[in-house]
This record gives sequence, structure tokens and C-alpha cells, in this order.
Amino acid sequence: MYKSSNDSITPEGFFGKNNTMQKLTTGILVAFSSMILAQNNQVLNSFNYVKSKEFDKAKAASDAAAANESTRSSAKMFAYRGEVYRAIFSDKSDAVRKLDAEAEEKSLDAFINCLKIDLKENAKEPVYKDQVKGPMVEAAAATNTKAKWYAQNKEYDKALKCYDLIEAALPYDFDQSMKRNNMTKEKILYNKYEMYGKGGDLAKMQEYADKLIAINYKDPQVYVNMANALLNSKDTAKALSYIDKGKIIFEDNMQLTDLELKIYKAQKKTDILKQKLIKAVEAAPDNEVLHVNLGNLYKDSKDFDNAEKEYLKALELKPDYEPANYNLGGTYYSKGKEWNDKLNNLPPKDPKLKEYEKNKDDAFKKAVTYLEKSYAVDKSEGTKKILFALYSRLGDAEKAALYK
Repeated sequence: MYKSSNDSITPEGFFGKNNTMQKLTTGILVAFSSMILAQNNQVLNSFNYVKSKEFDKAKAASDAAAANESTRSSAKMFAYRGEVYRAIFSDKSDAVRKLDAEAEEKSLDAFINCLKIDLKENAKEPVYKDQVKGPMVEAAAATNTKAKWYAQNKEYDKALKCYDLIEAALPYDFDQSMKRNNMTKEKILYNKYEMYGKGGDLAKMQEYADKLIAINYKDPQVYVNMANALLNSKDTAKALSYIDKGKIIFEDNMQLTDLELKIYKAQKKTDILKQKLIKAVEAAPDNEVLHVNLGNLYKDSKDFDNAEKEYLKALELKPDYEPANYNLGGTYYSKGKEWNDKLNNLPPKDPKLKEYEKNKDDAFKKAVTYLEKSYAVDKSEGTKKILFALYSRLGDAEKAALYK
């Protein structure tokens, strides 16, 4: 019925008289309390479903409780939710594990939130700390394994999210169990660095490399991988800067040395390269690889005497080292060719003919000695052809036939 402007609408008039407002308020409170009770029951139901192995119902009840305003900030809800998802990822049945592809992450996230809320609300006497700390470590270990699986499948963003979660769990590693399982701040930092590198995010890779260097992380691969990535992006100067930093700590690391040699060789900076190698040999005199690298540099510049010394030193350290045997054989072969060229340039009756002939043959005989040792390890077609040619020159048809 239409009311005039003089008629007023009071609360009593709107709801009716006889305390209708009080009844409605009471009804709302009862309904609200029932709703809270229902959601609390969902929390409890989720765990009861786990005990009865009804994992699909457990997941549904847990997800409902996590989404509801009245329980989504409850430490108890998160404790039970962590257990629900722990049960799912721990089950031996594929069907159960397939209920949620991120069960490990969800379990760990739930346990972290449980402890965060519990320690804030019950700082003096935490309710869930002792109950949850062990399962949290288990979930962290599972998430760590999951991150490696993501990395193998080139899902680097998902792997990074796993490492973020593990990092968030570190403050709650009360018994140092995560640390004993190599889940530390430093290791997580390295894993993130590695993921950014594999994912091709050079800026982030460099950011995390610098963080690792700042904390003196002892792994040469930080410098090696960073240098390689920068070389691939054509930033040679920055690549060398990481190599230099790495060699201060890992002065005898061959990967760093090889990269450095590769750069200076490409730039044709022979003098710098030679000095770098001489210093490297001085720092690691028992490294046969360095001696061979220095020998190769001498050989390339036709300094055969110094090349011979370096190769012989390498073989003194490791007699069966194939690159040393091959390159020493090659050095004697080059020496033999030099004597042969000198021989061919002499006049027919020159008194030096016999001396040069002997020097040539001696060099070729030494060459076959070391090239045969190389061929025994590496059946290279090129080495085989050189051995055939050398034995033919030396007039040993029987030996030459072995390499025909």
C-alpha cells in the first residue's frame, strides 16, 4: 500500500513488531555459527577421509575448507590440508597421485602456512609445531625431487616455484633436517641460478651468479656456465671477467683455463695466451693437460724444442695420456719434415747429407713410437695414414702394411 511522505518507516515497521528484529538477528547468528561448524567439519572430514583412504573426498573437503573465509586462515585447516596432500603424493597408486599434479607443492605450502600462523598466534606455546615439523621436511624433500623432475622436463618456471617454496620453509627447519638433506639457502640460490640458465634468462642467471659469488659459493660451474652463456651472447669481455674471478679461487680448473685459451686463441693474442698458460702451469705443475696445452702453443709457433719438453712432462705425469702421445708424435713428425726439407735443399755431395738424413730418420722413428701409442687408444683414421706414410718413408714395408 502506498504511503505518503508523512509516513515513517521504522525498523519495527519494516520487520514487523514483537521483537522480529531480535529473532532475525538470532537466526542469522545461528545460521552463521552453523556455517562455521560446517566448515570446521570439512577440516576434520578431510583428515578422516585420508584415514579411510577416500583421497578424492579428502581433497574435495580440504579444498572447500581452504576456500572458505571462516577457515582459510586457520592453522588447524592448514595442518590437515598438509596431511591430505602428503598422503596423496606419498601413495603408491598412480590413480591417487594423479588426483593432483602439484600435491607435493600444496602439502609443503600448507605446512608452511600452518607453522606461520601457529607461531604468530601461539608464540609461547605453539600448538602444531611438534606435529607438523617432521611432515613439513618430508614435503620439502618431495618438492625438491619434484623440482628436479620439472627441470628434466624443461619446466623451469615450475621448478623455480618449488625452490621458492623450499626457501620459504627454511625458517621452520627446527631440527636442521632440511640442512642435512642439502636443502640450504646457498643450494637453493644455486638451483635457481641453474634454472634461469637452462631457461635462457641471461639477466636473471647473471643476477643469481653475482649473488653466489657474493657469498663465496664454492663451485667452479658458476663461473664456467656464466662464461659460456656470455660467450654465446657474444659478450666476450664479460665472459673473461667471470673466468678471471673464477680462476682466483679455482686456479687449476681446466674448464676455466680451456675457455680462457679458446677466447685468446680466437682473438689471436698469442703472447697473452702464452703468459696465461705459463702461469697456469706454474700454479698446477702436476696437471698434464696444462702441459699439453702449452706444448700445443709452442708447436703452433714452430718452437718444437719447447713443445717437446712440455709433452714429455705431460707423459712423465701420465704415460698413457693420448693427447700428449699424439702431439709429441706430431712434433717429431714436423721436426722430421724440417730435416727432410733441409736435406732436399743441400747440393748432391754436401758433407751434411748423412747428418741431415740421420736427423730426419731419428725424428720419424720417434714420431712413430708416440703415434702408435696414440693409435692404440684412439683409432683415428688420420693417425693411421700418418703411420703408414712414416713407415713407408723409413722403408719398413711390413710395418707400413699394418696401417694400410
